[in-house]
Amino acid sequence: MNLHVLTMVFPLLLLLYQVIINFVDLFPFNDIKAKDKRLRKLEVLGNYPPLIIIALCFYFNTSWSVWVGFVLTSIILMMHFFAWWMPYLTGYPNGVQGDYEKYFSRTYKFLPKIKDHIVPDAEHIGIGVLLVAIFIVQALYLFG
Repeated sequence: MNLHVLTMVFPLLLLLYQVIINFVDLFPFNDIKAKDKRLRKLEVLGNYPPLIIIALCFYFNTSWSVWVGFVLTSIILMMHFFAWWMPYLTGYPNGVQGDYEKYFSRTYKFLPKIKDHIVPDAEHIGIGVLLVAIFIVQALYLFG
């Protein structure tokens, strides 16, 4: 499979992964019962369209569209870092602790605890791995 195809397939794989973790009860990997319908609808509206747009940007493969897709991927990757890895590594911001306890306290975690910081669960580590893979494939396509 060539690199261009992977730039489209990987965001769609992440989309499929998110559909599964949002709608299929795989407890303790995910905890869909902890989230009400409104929150799940917001997650769908916030997470799914950007991944479709990224795949389409690389599908059309114009000089500007691939850059739009790469910038969107970079933004999503940074958001993931600041939502999960910054609180895990530094404990900041403390305000995320309440939502974390409500939605993710019962999910499976395998990373060691650092002080009283939140620990990314396996579900979100999977998202992070897929995001990094998407970023690397797109970077290789653009710069390689």
